[in-house]
Amino acid sequence: MEKTDVIIVGAGPSGLAIALSLARFKIHSVILEKDLEITKDPRGVYLAHDAVRILWNLGLGDSMADIGHEPSKINFHKTSFVNEPFHVAEFVHDVFWQTVPNAILHIQPRLEHAMRQKILESPFCELRCGCTVVGKQQDGEDPIINYTDENGISQVLVGSFVVGADGKRGVVRKEFLEQSAGIRQVDDSYKYDGTWVAANLRIRLPTPETHPDFPLWELGLSPEAVYDLFWPKGWHFCTPPGKPTAAGRFGPHQERMWRHEFAQEDWDDSMDSEKLLWEHITPQVTRKGESPDKMFPHGKVTYPRDCIEILRCCPYRFTHKVVNKWFDDRIVLIGDAAHVFPPFGGQGIACGLRDAHQLAWRISLACRLPECGTSRREVLLESWASERYQGVKDAAALTSLHGELCNQGDSIFFWLLRKLSGFLKYIPFIPSSENPMITSEARGHKSVKGGFFLAEHGGGGRLAQIYVKSKSQPPMLSDELIRRTETILTLIVLVRGEYKEKLAEAQAAIREAKLDTSIISEHSIQLVLLDEVSSDGNDEVEAYYPMSTNRLAELGISAKPGYSISNYIDRLGVSTTFAIARPDFYIFSSSRNRTELAECLSQLQRQLE
Repeated sequence: MEKTDVIIVGAGPSGLAIALSLARFKIHSVILEKDLEITKDPRGVYLAHDAVRILWNLGLGDSMADIGHEPSKINFHKTSFVNEPFHVAEFVHDVFWQTVPNAILHIQPRLEHAMRQKILESPFCELRCGCTVVGKQQDGEDPIINYTDENGISQVLVGSFVVGADGKRGVVRKEFLEQSAGIRQVDDSYKYDGTWVAANLRIRLPTPETHPDFPLWELGLSPEAVYDLFWPKGWHFCTPPGKPTAAGRFGPHQERMWRHEFAQEDWDDSMDSEKLLWEHITPQVTRKGESPDKMFPHGKVTYPRDCIEILRCCPYRFTHKVVNKWFDDRIVLIGDAAHVFPPFGGQGIACGLRDAHQLAWRISLACRLPECGTSRREVLLESWASERYQGVKDAAALTSLHGELCNQGDSIFFWLLRKLSGFLKYIPFIPSSENPMITSEARGHKSVKGGFFLAEHGGGGRLAQIYVKSKSQPPMLSDELIRRTETILTLIVLVRGEYKEKLAEAQAAIREAKLDTSIISEHSIQLVLLDEVSSDGNDEVEAYYPMSTNRLAELGISAKPGYSISNYIDRLGVSTTFAIARPDFYIFSSSRNRTELAECLSQLQRQLE
C-alpha cells in the first residue's frame, strides 16, 4: 500500500500552496487533481497583500510580472466608470508594512502554472492529474484515500493527514465529512446572497490601418491612448444608481485583459448572459470626450465592438459561508472547501493561501515530533482553526464594506468615514485608512483566544517586512531570515552595539530548554544588528542589518512611500531583544532579556506537551 505524509485533494492555489509550504520542511505530499489540465478561464483575479507576500515566500516572486500587475488604486464611481470616482483608495503607500506589492491583479491559470512548476522542481511534492477520489477508509489513525487514476485504475494511498482543497462542492467535505462529522458551510458574520454576470474580456487595439474610419484618429490620439481612455487603469466599483459593477484590468498590462461583473438579481436561465453584457457595457465604453472639459467635436464615440473578445460570460451566485468546523481528526479543509466569499474584497484566493501557509508548519510539526498523539495534534489544529476563523471574519469585514458600498451606493456613513480618514492622516500614531484589513494586519492574531503564541509576551502580531543585508549577502527581504531556517521556529536576536554576549545568551537559553531540535535549535538563530555593526567574518551566525530608504536608493532599489526600518522594530516592540517567529510571519513571543526568553521557551514546551 502506497504511503505519503500528506494527501492533498485539489490542485487549485490553496492545494498547491500547502504542498509547497510543506516541502519547505521536507514533508512529502501527493496532490490528487481530477482535471488533466489547468482550467484556462481566469476566475479569481485579485491577490490581496499578504497573499502576495506568501507567494513570494513560496519562491514565486520572479514570476509575478508574468502573472499580473500591481494596481495603483481602487476607484469608486456612481453609475459607471465613465464618471469621475467619488472615492479613490491609493495602493502605493506601504500601509501593510510589507515591501512586496500590496496587491496583484493576476491571471489565475498563469498563477497555477507557475505554482505547478515549483511543484515539479521539488523532490517533496507530486502532482497527479486525472485522479478522481472515490472513497476514504482508516488504517489505525492514518486515513486511506481510494481513487481512480487517469487510466481508470483503482489506487490506494495512505497518509498521516488529508487536506481537502477541492472547492465548495468537493468530495472531501461533501462526501467524507458532512454526514460523518456534521461539517457544513454555514452563514457567518457577513450575509450576502446575489446573482451576478461575470465576464472575462480580451481587448485589442484599433489602429488607423484596421479601423480607418474611427473618428479619434483626427484628434491625434494613438491606439494606446484610445485604449487607456475607454478601459481606464485601476480597479473600479460602480455603485447605484445603475447596476452594481466591479470591473478593471487584470493580468500583465500587455495582455489587455478586462474583468466585468455586474449584479443581475432577476436572473433566470432563460436569459442570455452575453446579450445582458453588451447592454450593460456598451454605455460604459462610449465616450463624449477625453474629459468633461474636452469634448469630442463629432459627438459620442464607442470603442469598436470587434476589438472586444468575450472569453467567458456567465452568471454566478455570490455568497459568503464558512465551515462550522475546520477539521475532523486528521482530515482538514482549506480554501473554498472551508469558506466562500463574494468578490467585493478580493479575499477568496487570499484566504485559501493564508489557510495553507498557516496550516503547513503545524502539520510539519505533527509529522516531525516523536509521539505526537491525538491531544498534541488537536492543540495544533485547534489553534490554527481559531486563528483562521478570525482571519475569515477580518476578510469578511472588508468584503462587507466594499459590498455595501458597491451594492447600495454612497451614503452619509461612507462620506463621514472618508472625511474622518482624511483628517486622521494629520494625527500621528492613529490609523488613517478605512480599509479594515490594515487594522487586521496591525493587530494580527492578538485578539484570538487559543492561538499558537504567547499573548502575555508580545506574541500574536505579524512581523513587518523590510530589506536586510549582511556583510556577504546582497539586500533581501527580511522574510528570508525565516524561510532559510531549517527548524520550524526562528529566534531573531535584535542587538544595538556589541552582539556577541546576546548571541551567547540566546544559544545558552536554547540549549537549556532542551526542545526538540526540529522545533528550534541554535541553528534557528538569526542576528539582526540595529546599529549596522559588522561581524568579523568568524562567527557561526551571519549578521544582518536593516536597509534604510537611503541605503536602498544608493543601490538603485526603490521603496514604497512609508517604508521604514522602524516598522520592523515597532511590530516586535522597541524593547525586544529576543523574538521567536513562526514560519507564517507571526510572532510567537518577544523577550527583553535572557530570563524572559527562557520563560517563553518553557511555555513553548508546555504548549507542545
